[in-house]
Amino acid sequence: MFTRNPANEPAPIEPRKPAGPPSGVGGVSSPAASRPSPLRSGSSEGGKSIISNDLKIIGQGLKIISRGTLQVDGEVEGDVAGAEVIIGEQGRVTGTVAAERVIVRGRTSGVIRAMTVALQASARVEGDIHHMSLAIEQGAEFDGRCRRPASAAELQVDLEGNG
Repeated sequence: MFTRNPANEPAPIEPRKPAGPPSGVGGVSSPAASRPSPLRSGSSEGGKSIISNDLKIIGQGLKIISRGTLQVDGEVEGDVAGAEVIIGEQGRVTGTVAAERVIVRGRTSGVIRAMTVALQASARVEGDIHHMSLAIEQGAEFDGRCRRPASAAELQVDLEGNG
């Protein structure tokens, strides 16, 4: 009744090659040139990483780094960094949160360092916020100090994990 016809078989998937001429010195392409483009605008690289609400990550000196968006719906005892960090309503971070943009819907205890920080109505933040732009919705709880540095360079995040 059913037969296999090789002409209807899908073609094997080939790895994507970067478009355009090779870049870099001597025609050698750099690693950045061969990476795929970001999956969503606003993130420097990569897509979205999620720490699910059934996950608890604990570590002494722990640092979680994402080059894209990092959403924390679970619990992290350590530092988190990314191009964008979202603390979900069930999320909890005890440690430093550093990113270009931070959105808090859950709980944080520690320093937040970002160009743009948004505390939504369900947010509960204990600790200082270092920012260039800060938005706090009605209903959010914030216990700490907020500071706007003289230079945005003070808020730059190291997403390479150096230091």
